Amino acid sequence: MRPVFIGGCERSGTTLLGAMLGGHPDYVCVPEMQFKFDLLRLSSNGTGERIDKADSLRKLNQRSSFRIWDLSIDLTSLTHEAVLYQELIDWVVMLYGQKVAKPTPTVWIDHTPKNTRYAATLFHAFPEARMIHIVRDGRAVAASVLPLDWGPNEIEPAAHFWAERLAYGLMAESRWPDKVVRIHYEDLVQAPESTLQQLCIAIDIEYHPAMSQAAGFQVPQYTAQQHALIGHAPDRSRVSGWETQLTPRQVEIFEHTTADLLAMLGYTLKFGVHAKKVSRRESLVSSIRELYKKEFANRQRKRKRRKETVPTGSATGSATGSAGVPPA
Repeated sequence: MRPVFIGGCERSGTTLLGAMLGGHPDYVCVPEMQFKFDLLRLSSNGTGERIDKADSLRKLNQRSSFRIWDLSIDLTSLTHEAVLYQELIDWVVMLYGQKVAKPTPTVWIDHTPKNTRYAATLFHAFPEARMIHIVRDGRAVAASVLPLDWGPNEIEPAAHFWAERLAYGLMAESRWPDKVVRIHYEDLVQAPESTLQQLCIAIDIEYHPAMSQAAGFQVPQYTAQQHALIGHAPDRSRVSGWETQLTPRQVEIFEHTTADLLAMLGYTLKFGVHAKKVSRRESLVSSIRELYKKEFANRQRKRKRRKETVPTGSATGSATGSAGVPPA
């Protein structure tokens, strides 16, 4: 199996693109693999060598980011054998593939946004991998992330949030031009077929017409609400929706905070050099609101969502489901 890592700022379309590429009958798109970095830290020297299979899986099962996958693993049957990091990741991917009726995928797609932050680590562990940096208009990202129970809830922090994460992807593009490909969310939504065809050529995988339907990924229950559009053909109205979702002042603050970064990526500015910075009063009020949401409201919402949707134990002391366990 060969991995394709999708990365970029959160709410930029990483899951949409994963669901598209996963539409190929021989490719599997897995849930966000946030735990892969935790797993690497469990290896004896942090490079992915000499990692204990049984101990690692037991420790992973304590993390909600792994339990979201809701895999059936008989922990009692696992041996304390030393395996390579890549081998263990492939093993977990194959197990997930069995769960979604794709037991022998040739390509697996991981759409964890922070992949671009760890490009060097991932390319070291998976030399044959390719990475896609998906870029979206930062104002649209802000409009999408502000209502959620994670990430920034005010416009100025949202601008910094987008710019910082974008920087990792741009650096990865510069460092590995033969392995990292940039794609714009807007192109993917407005011209999915041609954009996907060109992308598949660039990362050396096979295009399939089913990709344009974005139905190649089973969204975990935990993220179902924020990924409600997955499984449907792209909605072109998503490209310009931010223009009505954000107030003119929010747009102005975003553009002032990010300066010419939007323009350098090809996006048309509403205010440009005339954008006015945040006043002291605006900054104070925004900071108070952000603190309240982050320290109280969002924690309550996130705790409730996790309690209602995250499996209490996807891997157990005995088999918990019909999915088989791939060989090591």
